Amino acid sequence: MSNRLNERLFAPLALAAVMLSSTAFADETWQKAAGVGEYASANQDWAEIEAAAKKEGQVVIYSVSSRIAKLVDGFKEKYGIEIVGFDMPSDLQIEKLRREHKAGIHSVDVLFNAEAPLLLNEALPNNLVWNFVPTGLETDLDAHETEPFLIQRHSSRVIYYNTSLNPDGAPIDSIWDLTREEWKGRTLLPSPLEDGLSANFIQTLLHNADEMSAAYEREFGEPITYSEDVIEVVEESTTIDAPDAAMEWLYRFLNNEPVFQSSTTKIFKNVGDVQQDNPPLGITTFSKMRKNKEGVYAAGPIFDLDPVFGVSYPTALVMADMAPHPNAAKQLEKFGLPKFDNLKLWPIDPTEIYYTKYGFLALYLELS
Repeated sequence: MSNRLNERLFAPLALAAVMLSSTAFADETWQKAAGVGEYASANQDWAEIEAAAKKEGQVVIYSVSSRIAKLVDGFKEKYGIEIVGFDMPSDLQIEKLRREHKAGIHSVDVLFNAEAPLLLNEALPNNLVWNFVPTGLETDLDAHETEPFLIQRHSSRVIYYNTSLNPDGAPIDSIWDLTREEWKGRTLLPSPLEDGLSANFIQTLLHNADEMSAAYEREFGEPITYSEDVIEVVEESTTIDAPDAAMEWLYRFLNNEPVFQSSTTKIFKNVGDVQQDNPPLGITTFSKMRKNKEGVYAAGPIFDLDPVFGVSYPTALVMADMAPHPNAAKQLEKFGLPKFDNLKLWPIDPTEIYYTKYGFLALYLELS
């Protein structure tokens, strides 16, 4: 990363932002009653937790997925507890929780959240949220899926194509194809300036410059050369030592006029619509495959895309500090937790993404 973004410069800036924006949220009385932090017990009495949860009567969750609504009926039928869910992007969940805490408002119990950089480097160390791992999950989870936070699933952003209108396979085989003239204005994704997960996707590509360089040579049959604008940005930068292939890809991609759309579902539908003539490509979540519908939508990921078909990131379940229904929160975190599948993707590095975010945004704006 030293040839792109100087962590020694940006780490203090990010740390200062954390110190300025955070508050000492922890309340020892609540921690003790909720059984979190140093008061967490290795011997969880689930009969007691369930009884207390039923008395609490409801659990409030900020969820990055609208599918939380599918748990409502089953959870209430089994435990007599109502789920009150709010579909909300991960970064906005944390910002809303922070603002509510500063105002003395404690209304949410659980965050279903995919912003691992913010969870790991802000929310957890500042006791804005707490990790809780129900006993009995050890056989389903690896150690990194329970600490520092409970990973409910491994999510991903991948590149989709219209499978119905491309019966012989994907129309591209390299991520560098997204920079070709034929795909000008025909790649859809959420704006990295507005969607944290989209920014994490691109940052992870930047963190793999050597593999992006090798993929360039495989695609074009020659070593990469850098655009004059990229060279100029590097020469004027005090934090970037030299250009690299990932930086060049970002420059060419942005100048190929990608179309920014706020909804990952809308992106999927625009790619998969079988009634169009010239379908675009789209960067959206792997789970959108569930929305395929015969005769209406047909789309799928480009699994053999060179050098990688997408980026993976953990989606966590964490308990909000000062949760008004902590036992119901525990019950929800235990309820219906599925086993985990691993996909061959580039995983994000939450710490590197967090401490180089300002540098990435500056570079992004310079190359746009």
